[in-house]
Order: sequence, then C-alpha cells, then structure tokens
Amino acid sequence: MHRLWGGDLIGMTCMPEARLAREAEMGYALVALVTDYDCWRKPAEPKAPAEPHDPALLLKEIIANLQAASDNAASLIQRVLQRIARNPQELAAAPALSALKLAIWTDKSKIPADQVELLAPLWMKYFESND
Repeated sequence: MHRLWGGDLIGMTCMPEARLAREAEMGYALVALVTDYDCWRKPAEPKAPAEPHDPALLLKEIIANLQAASDNAASLIQRVLQRIARNPQELAAAPALSALKLAIWTDKSKIPADQVELLAPLWMKYFESND
C-alpha cells in the first residue's frame, strides 16, 4: 500500500508529539532511525537452492541498522548541543517559543477563569499583559 502511494518509509507517526510540543511552545525536531527495509526490499536469495532461508537474518540486519542509526543520531545530537552552547541566542529566538502568541483568538476576558488557571503553565504569559 505504501509503495502504491509513492512512499519510501513506513514509520511511527510523530504527529501527536509535534503538535503537543508546538502547543507547549517547545522547539521540536524529529530524529528518525531507519531500522529495516522489509516493506520494499526482498530478502537475499539463499546462496544454494537447497539452502533454507534463515529467518534470523532480518533480525540481524535490523539490529545492525539500529546500531548504525543510533550512532549517527548520537553524533547529530552532540553536534546540535554544541551549536546551542556556542550560540544560545539562536535557540531563544526560535518561533516555536512564542507559538501561542497569535493562536489565542478568543477575547481573553471571555475565557472562564478556571480554564485560564488550568492552562496557566502554557499560556499565562499571554494573559498577564496586553499581548
């Protein structure tokens, strides 16, 4: 199905996390780790016609891919942290950190106080001033 749709990857969705991070005004970046290719690549053919297919080969491939992907992800995260440490102002200016500023369209005086209090950790800074 995914190949018919033109897809190259099948994976877990990150939509809930990305959406929740945006609502919480948190910068969010996905690091996806590809572990296997069984959705589109046929397994290697046995070397000899009488040689049985080894079902453990896919598991070995997945573990090797996961190790390589994890090493790459750790290196990426390390470089990102070094970049942030060199220039923290760049991160402080990220648009995600003020994503709700223009998202609250309701007249703030019409939002029930209990709801304002309930969501205070997310949006109180927009209720304390005339923003």
